[in-house]
Amino acid sequence: MSDSTMLYNTSTVDNLVSELQTYYKSITTEKQNAQDAANNLLGEAWSSGTDNGASATFQQKHNSLMNDLESLLATLSKGTTQVQDALSRAQSTDTKVASDFSW
Repeated sequence: MSDSTMLYNTSTVDNLVSELQTYYKSITTEKQNAQDAANNLLGEAWSSGTDNGASATFQQKHNSLMNDLESLLATLSKGTTQVQDALSRAQSTDTKVASDFSW
């Protein structure tokens, strides 16, 4: 302990939050890129309707990818919030404990 607060590395937690937010933004961008590419492919490459079911198979796989990416984004968002909340609670607890020992 130093002064009247428990030591932990706030900057490490802040860096973790920053990295999680960066991952979220990157995955969001890639998800949009995949959607744009799928729209282009479905709109142009298979517009003739003679694809022997390839467009339906592609659409099914693409939808699965989009669902997986959406789930990943939800997990990252929830994890980021939980890390931020944990740091906030730890700092709050430190302050309360420190004030209990102040005379």
